[in-house]
Amino acid sequence: MSRKSLLSLLAVLLAGASFSGAAADASPAKPDSELVNLALGKSYTLQTPYPLDALFGQTEAAHPDDTGKQLTDGEYGGTTFSNPAFVGRIWQGSRIVTIDLGEIDTVQAIYVNVLQDNKNGIFFPSSVAFYVSENGKKWERLDDGLSGLPTTLQGPVTQKIGIGNLNRTARYVKLDIPVQSWVFMDEIEVLGSRDRSGKKPRPNDGQPQPQKGYPKAGSKAAGGIRNEVLLYTGEWQYEPADWISYTKEDLKPYVSYVDEQMNRKDYMFDGFLFLQYGPLLNGANYGASGLPTDKADWEKTLDRLFRTDYDLGALDQAVGEAKAELKKGGYEAKVVISIPYPRTDQSDFGDVDGDGISENMNVKEVGEEQALQNRQKVVKWYVDEAYKRWNAAGYKNIRLAAFYWYNEFLSRQTTIYEDRLIRWTSDYVHGKGAKLQWIPYYFARGWSDWEANGFDTAIMQPNYLFHNTTADRLDAVAQAAYDHGMGVEHELSDGVLTDAALRGKYYAYLDKGVEYGYMHSFKAFYQQVKTLKKAAESADADARQVYDKTYRYVKGVYRP
Repeated sequence: MSRKSLLSLLAVLLAGASFSGAAADASPAKPDSELVNLALGKSYTLQTPYPLDALFGQTEAAHPDDTGKQLTDGEYGGTTFSNPAFVGRIWQGSRIVTIDLGEIDTVQAIYVNVLQDNKNGIFFPSSVAFYVSENGKKWERLDDGLSGLPTTLQGPVTQKIGIGNLNRTARYVKLDIPVQSWVFMDEIEVLGSRDRSGKKPRPNDGQPQPQKGYPKAGSKAAGGIRNEVLLYTGEWQYEPADWISYTKEDLKPYVSYVDEQMNRKDYMFDGFLFLQYGPLLNGANYGASGLPTDKADWEKTLDRLFRTDYDLGALDQAVGEAKAELKKGGYEAKVVISIPYPRTDQSDFGDVDGDGISENMNVKEVGEEQALQNRQKVVKWYVDEAYKRWNAAGYKNIRLAAFYWYNEFLSRQTTIYEDRLIRWTSDYVHGKGAKLQWIPYYFARGWSDWEANGFDTAIMQPNYLFHNTTADRLDAVAQAAYDHGMGVEHELSDGVLTDAALRGKYYAYLDKGVEYGYMHSFKAFYQQVKTLKKAAESADADARQVYDKTYRYVKGVYRP
């Protein structure tokens, strides 16, 4: 999903046929039938872990908690998400539900009933964190409850995710429920007995994992990169046809900081991420939308990338000229090459291993295991081909530091092996001496467990520039990124150069970078086609200031 089309998931349709899933694989000390639901009719709070987003807060208001007790009123919504028994919540990290049982009781089991309806963007959380406390201050984090149904199950279907065998005394129960796209839940049950026969909670803070901080600029994990700029290259249906590509002169204001006469004064970016411009003229797309790409499409992007006077060849020349003119040591230009998304609906990718058989990655046709193997073949071929061409080019001024996973979310709803493919890809590029990067969109599927899946760095897109929301969006992303060891992407469009309101939104990214400290971390800059080049060359003082402020920011000396 592109950052501009994130809102496409907001439209929800009526659901179709339904069935119910089994309860989670956990049983309390006594059969559930002998226990009472201690949460029935009880009050609770329902909160986001970060500042509530103005846009998505309004969006989820269409599926409200009207009574403030819908999750404890004993009413279930079946498998139709429009049933008012359901409370729907969208993105923003997770939802924290804290239930006050009214008195200290013995808790044996906790369950939350959730819906999955893949075609409407409603997904089961893969796990739910559970906590108990006697005073609401000191908490014991219990085992996580795990989803018992596959992510690929289309639904609509419901299941209870929970844990049992607790035997804990508690007045307060807390659930932390991940929300990656939509989560719909209709009931939370706390089963137990109205006595104090259980064991007291063993406080272990009950707080989130220790904050990991932003990724260190220039670190080994970042491939030595401090400031990375995104450079799209690809086909263009308008004139000039080669607009979405870069010449040596195009790259000059990215490699070097230039004055208003385009004279080099200093170095600027040290990381250059070359990405495929998603849509092709044949209707295919390098990402998850449109038609799936094939081997010829992937070869086409490599052909463009490795041209002598464009893109990589042009970057090598631009860096060589900058070094010769600036005569400053300590600068190295690092390249990141994007890996197109190997789609699980591609039945005829093309032969990549010379056995005369086209690789079929379609899960529905060849099954999960074979699709995974064929996707691995395709990724291996692409990485090997990139190195083959890199070595043949003999670049003197640039280094291949990393590869980038193009898809901006983990497509766990199309295959159960998405995570395995990424971990395999990580191992493979590591074996080549490279790192693996990822830039998911705003709280995209997989954002919080990026490290477990083998990415060396992950940078979150706030998508603030493109959405009609408030600057609280940046506060939420800054805090979530810090908590999970991620960076923050800075986003520009050409409109920033001419529209004062958009320009103010871009500067908010920079201002928050100073406030939260991510200015000094490993960071990336998304731009529309050549936005910063246009800013550098502009005779308009406001547009030129965008370039100058960006330079001061990447150097760590910007002040709001």
